[in-house]
Amino acid sequence: MSEAAAPTLAALTERHRTMARIGHLVRRKQVEIERAVRLLRAHFIDRRPRAPKCGTLHRIMLVGPFAQPGSKPDRETGEINAYDLWAFVDHPEYRGRNRHWGLARRVVASSLRGRATVVLSVFTLDEIDRLRAAGNRFLTDQYDDGVVLYDRADAGSEEARK
Repeated sequence: MSEAAAPTLAALTERHRTMARIGHLVRRKQVEIERAVRLLRAHFIDRRPRAPKCGTLHRIMLVGPFAQPGSKPDRETGEINAYDLWAFVDHPEYRGRNRHWGLARRVVASSLRGRATVVLSVFTLDEIDRLRAAGNRFLTDQYDDGVVLYDRADAGSEEARK
């Protein structure tokens, strides 16, 4: 395989993996969520040659009503859907910072062209453990019921096998 085709194949594999994780949704919703995840991942690539470096994006999850299949099959209603995505980073400076993530939110919103909205929340990796210790059942239950759309550990193991 040529070197130019390798990134395309990796991106296609990641796209299929993301869409398979939300296979309980109709195709339009799968495409909207996959596009949002792809754009968020691309936004977080650190292109700066020197310090200060950004943190690393480790995980993106879908939480809320679209995360788990319900008792009835998902149907196309034509409504504008609101997807709740949680991103996990390893650098506390970028947690919830609108200056950094505001641009990502605007890019995703323009890409979805009004067909869907994305609510993005950014957490550090250890924040869920702190919420469990504090007894915040609302957020920890959402986390436990969520669907992991991107996990850096999965993507890293794919690259290590090559």
